[in-house]
Amino acid sequence: MKLTAELALSQVKINSRRSLGAILATSLSTALVTGVMCFVTSGNAMLVNFLGEDYGDYGGAYKTILLIPALILGLLIAFMSVTVISNIYESSAGKRIGEFGTLKCVGATKAQIRETVVFEGLWIGLVGIPLGLIFGTLLGFIGVKIAGRYIDSFVELSKSIVMRPMEVSLPFSVSVWTYVFAAFFALIVVIVSAGKPAKRACKIKAIHCIKGLEGVKPVRKGRDVSDFAEKILGYEGGLGYKNIKRKASAYKSTIRALALSITLILILGSLSKQAAGIMDWMGVSMGNDMLVSLTSAMDEGVNPITGKEEIKILVPFSNEVEDELTDRLREFGIPILAVGENRCTYNTVYDEGIVTNELKAVPGVVDEFGELETTLTIVDSDYYAELCERAGVPVGSNILVNAYSYNDEGSMKDIVPFRDDVTYIELADSADNRVKLKIDGMLYTEDLPENAFRSLAGDPVRVIVPEGDARYITWYCDPADDEKFSVFARSVLDEKYPLLTEDTYYDLGYNVQISRADQMIKVMNIAIILGEIILTGLIILILLMGFASVISTLSSNIRIRRREFAVLKSVGMTRAALEKMLYGESLCCISKAVVKGTAFGILIPWAINFFIRKVFAVRYELPVMYLVLGIVVVALTVVAITKIELSKLSKQNIIEDIRMD
Repeated sequence: MKLTAELALSQVKINSRRSLGAILATSLSTALVTGVMCFVTSGNAMLVNFLGEDYGDYGGAYKTILLIPALILGLLIAFMSVTVISNIYESSAGKRIGEFGTLKCVGATKAQIRETVVFEGLWIGLVGIPLGLIFGTLLGFIGVKIAGRYIDSFVELSKSIVMRPMEVSLPFSVSVWTYVFAAFFALIVVIVSAGKPAKRACKIKAIHCIKGLEGVKPVRKGRDVSDFAEKILGYEGGLGYKNIKRKASAYKSTIRALALSITLILILGSLSKQAAGIMDWMGVSMGNDMLVSLTSAMDEGVNPITGKEEIKILVPFSNEVEDELTDRLREFGIPILAVGENRCTYNTVYDEGIVTNELKAVPGVVDEFGELETTLTIVDSDYYAELCERAGVPVGSNILVNAYSYNDEGSMKDIVPFRDDVTYIELADSADNRVKLKIDGMLYTEDLPENAFRSLAGDPVRVIVPEGDARYITWYCDPADDEKFSVFARSVLDEKYPLLTEDTYYDLGYNVQISRADQMIKVMNIAIILGEIILTGLIILILLMGFASVISTLSSNIRIRRREFAVLKSVGMTRAALEKMLYGESLCCISKAVVKGTAFGILIPWAINFFIRKVFAVRYELPVMYLVLGIVVVALTVVAITKIELSKLSKQNIIEDIRMD
């Protein structure tokens, strides 16, 4: 065995406590990567079983959905791991400065010094990586089982709303590459983490190493923040702040780990708050009526002449079908209204002369062909007659819904898109065939209180027409007995549109759903809930890694200063003054960590929300409770470690501490 490897092994054995902390951090890092890899392989197995080896027609999209989150989590874990584990090796290198100086004096080269530190990391990795692989497999197994329960809930919910039965499950799956990749990742993290302090140790002169001057910086004269600390905590507090400035490298790792902890807590709180905001927004938008939905499949393509999107409704539903099924559903004895929509066939040619300034100010509302997205709506005959009466027009008229709600960078904004004197709009299909549609009357937001006219993604142009074909029809009602009504509604739709389990959605050309709106929202939000659970678990584990680093480095910083403390006691510093100085240092560490951690903890979720709010009407909000929680947890951790180490210092002999090498 090489001499440097033997020396590193002896250091691992001698400093067993510090080595245990490094092994724990390395194991957690490996476990996190292994857990993420288990999710990736298990998710891949689920998609292969459900869609086939190539994921079907949407293979690229599914691979992106699976791999991008894994890549992001991997990068996050890598950054946190290197930061946290390198703190431990920096602390180890800091305590061994005198040893490095002695080695240099007897002829050790820079390469040998570097090898000693790197070998120490490899010895620790030899124990920590296998433990991490075992723990990560267990973590992945538990996580996949929890995720599988939510997948099962999705399947059960799909059955309850009479969607096509889905045979999908999330099996726990690992491969040899899971462990190869996780072990290789952990090895790189260990080498990088150990290499940084090793490189720094090689640059220090031998005489400075022997004197233990590494990391000590001269304090510039003049008034600085120490004056402020002295006013609050007295002379001892100012001295504590100067100690941190002189030994910036020793405290840098502690402050960085504490700041990362606050950042992670704030990220968790912010993303949880945004996830809850998305679900609340969807709930408010959709209401909570009982919904009976009939949806046609469609073929999508591009018109070769115009280049416009061309959509063909495979099973169009006419207003006659709508009225027939509405009458049958009303036999249950409750009020029911039906709304059918066609968003596929026509768009409205944009004309500045008929729109309001409010619509002109909406970004991106006009597409590249100079058209506005349009919905042609058919309703059941009774409801249509009522809407004509509200608009003050005769039955058979075209009624423009002169209201548009859109997501304005995270908040919903309601506007009136058209002028009151509009009498015609021009429609164009994918082949650019145009037709003028007469507008006989208008209805505004206050004229349409029903949930049927709420929409998560409404079009700027919506016209209620007396007849036509729709791609989907939804019946809205509020029965007293949901289960009984669901059975009745299923029997009604089965007469005309039966669901055959052996056929797919596209084979039949249509699909049926029966559910309360809140159940629909649960189905749509399964992914959000699942992602929140996985993210919470991973952040908690990364926090544990961070706090392990804080405990190790902060304890080491206090222990290696025993000689300094003994000298201060010998010149008259009391135990109370020493405690005040160390608590002052702790307060300075906490303050710096809070400032840095809060800044990044706000900036990162805000940047994520910048993209989220373009899709969902949810703005960033500071999670105040999580911020308070993060500060309290960090403060209690630092104070507790300081108190424990102070109690140990009280048992030391001053003379022996002054004589220590």
